[in-house]
Amino acid sequence: MSVLQKIVFICFLLIPQILLADVTTKVDRNTVYQGQKLTLTIETDQADEIRPDLRPLQPAFNILGSRKVNVSSHSTGSVTNKTRWQLQLRPLSDGEQVIPSLQIGQERSTEIAISVLPAEDNPNFSSTGRSLFLELELNQDEIYLNAQAILKAKVFHLRPLPLDATLNLPQSDDLLIKMLEEQKQYTEIVRGQNFTVTETSYALFPNKEGLLEIDSITFTATQPGETLVELSSEPLILVAKPPAYKNSNNIWLPASSLAINDSLAEVTGIPRGEPLIRKISLEADGLPASVLPSIFELGGQQSSSQLLNVTLEETQTEHGISSTRIEEIQLRADQIGEMSLPAVDIPWWNTGSETGQTATLPEKVVKIAEGPAKASAPTQHSSMQNGNTGGSSNLLIWLLTGISIISTLGCIYSFSKLRSIQKDSQEKEQALEFEQHLRQQATSAIAEKNTFQALSMACNQNNPEIAQLRLIEWGQSFWNDSNLINLELFCEKANNQTINFLVLDLEQHLYGSSSEPWQGDLLLEAIERIRFRQQRQFLDLEEGDEKFSYIT
Repeated sequence: MSVLQKIVFICFLLIPQILLADVTTKVDRNTVYQGQKLTLTIETDQADEIRPDLRPLQPAFNILGSRKVNVSSHSTGSVTNKTRWQLQLRPLSDGEQVIPSLQIGQERSTEIAISVLPAEDNPNFSSTGRSLFLELELNQDEIYLNAQAILKAKVFHLRPLPLDATLNLPQSDDLLIKMLEEQKQYTEIVRGQNFTVTETSYALFPNKEGLLEIDSITFTATQPGETLVELSSEPLILVAKPPAYKNSNNIWLPASSLAINDSLAEVTGIPRGEPLIRKISLEADGLPASVLPSIFELGGQQSSSQLLNVTLEETQTEHGISSTRIEEIQLRADQIGEMSLPAVDIPWWNTGSETGQTATLPEKVVKIAEGPAKASAPTQHSSMQNGNTGGSSNLLIWLLTGISIISTLGCIYSFSKLRSIQKDSQEKEQALEFEQHLRQQATSAIAEKNTFQALSMACNQNNPEIAQLRLIEWGQSFWNDSNLINLELFCEKANNQTINFLVLDLEQHLYGSSSEPWQGDLLLEAIERIRFRQQRQFLDLEEGDEKFSYIT
């Protein structure tokens, strides 16, 4: 081989090293504990905007975030531009790990070996393990189908919880799960130490018989030293027993208490044809409102009855769900006499005494009276002597004239009375429609208030997963639109640029790689402004209606 050939061969060997020399790779530390993060810095002199291919990192590392920095260095007569990528990584397992080579355009970074020590060896983690732990408490392991069980998730901590502390919701395909009230805090002595307990309660309602599994509940928080702490519970098993008995109506209501009430007192003398409004309420402790049966259908109502409105209400307390079903029924009697309102019997199972009971609304009788008597034209009795075979023509004319005047007055009176009755009937129907409209508005306002409080709690706790669900629920109540099922439709409905940016930020924290904890205060402020504007428009509309009524 000639000298020239050797030189060419050596140049070919040096070309890959020259190319790799344009990329420098380093980490801020080569030894970390599992749960900690490290910073990988890649610097290249490429001028284009090519992003590193991060896919080789995904099997062994969690990518928490990335940041791009353009670096310019000036020397005598020359300017050098470089692009620096800083990646926040968290190893998924301990042991000896390798950060693989990454492709950046036509260049590649170098591999870097790191050592990941077990989290138990971290002195900060061992102290954290003693100062922070999670416990679950299920008030009963066996319940009936559709009955209520209470699950309490307790986080014990010696120091205040960090802002990014999150507790995921329990999950199960075979259970209806409802969060009860807000988180509460109290103190409890454990192993001689005074712990603060942050407790979250949930109501569980099985919709399937048999063994039901509740997935693990995970608590995550970042402790001092940027150490991620994850506390996971063991999956729970709940046994759902079949109904204790069956009845002809196929009603199964396991509750701690159940009562039925009627707003209709003893009523007598109802005018025939006049509408009568009856309110019946069914109240239950330990059942969701959605399973309470229809009272109207169970009562065997007559054809003269009509169901006007149904209202479902739920109250969450630390002891569980209290539900109410209110039905407004319009009665109209067309026959004089007595109208019988049949009794209503609702069988239910008392979960406290383990006995079957029946809530009864007794039969009622309403007496129907004749309506107000209509004025009839007075009759004119003429007294004529038998012996008088003729009379004065003037007397006859005056008699006929009097009869005509009386008949005319009678017709005018009857017409006026008929118009008055029709007007009263229209006014009553309008008042009934207006009352029903007000009740619907009140029900919507209560639902909007409840969903807004739940959204406020999620935002104040800086929990993006729960905030996403509560935001959609609030939007459905606020705009009365059940088809609003995702954040995209929510933004379209809000039509607000600020909301668009805040929802985008929420989605970045949910699905992106943002390393910063999500803060819900700005989103909550934007929602409050929307509510304020809506309420202000409503008040202005009411004031306009009052002015119009006054002018009219």
